[in-house]
Amino acid sequence: MKTKKKALFVSLLFLWITAGMTGCNKNDDQLWEISPYGKQTVIERKINGIAFKFCLLNEQGKPATVFKEGENFSFYFRIKNETGKNLYYNAYPCAYSDNFFSVSDSSGKIVGKSYEALPQTDIGIAAYPFNNNDSYTFKVAWLHSEKSIVQGGDFDYKSLKREHLKTGNYYTGFSHKFKLFPASGDKHIEIEDIHFKINFKIR
Repeated sequence: MKTKKKALFVSLLFLWITAGMTGCNKNDDQLWEISPYGKQTVIERKINGIAFKFCLLNEQGKPATVFKEGENFSFYFRIKNETGKNLYYNAYPCAYSDNFFSVSDSSGKIVGKSYEALPQTDIGIAAYPFNNNDSYTFKVAWLHSEKSIVQGGDFDYKSLKREHLKTGNYYTGFSHKFKLFPASGDKHIEIEDIHFKINFKIR
């Protein structure tokens, strides 16, 4: 009998601890982070049928978190509609965020961006169909040979000239609230602030 009671107590204690840990981590689930010391080189998650992909690409176009000094790299962010429904969504405002595709060093000092977002006229959400399986991709290189208007994926931007990053540890990250509107009478999809962060290394 004592053995059964002890086993029951241990089981309940384990469930209580697990529940407590889950409760503590509930808000942390919205922080999506990778580092050069792990195996993961891509942040890829899906919420409410909306799929997100965020990574850095090396000169061969492959996801990476470690680069050689002087090597160019690109920021890559994609949002895709996998809800099975047609929606409306204007993705471009992501680019107006101060932190979007911005680089900081390990101390938190801002290094800057390599692009400038172009002005966008507000013409109403109906002008931005985002049907099932549609995606919007942002792609911006860190090094540009000159200032010009560049198309990176679906994203048009003004390039800025930057110096190559010196050896050291850096990060890029941003937070954004995503709001997508239905093409029919369904409720809109609102995803509270997601925090994306990629720690990377120049060697």
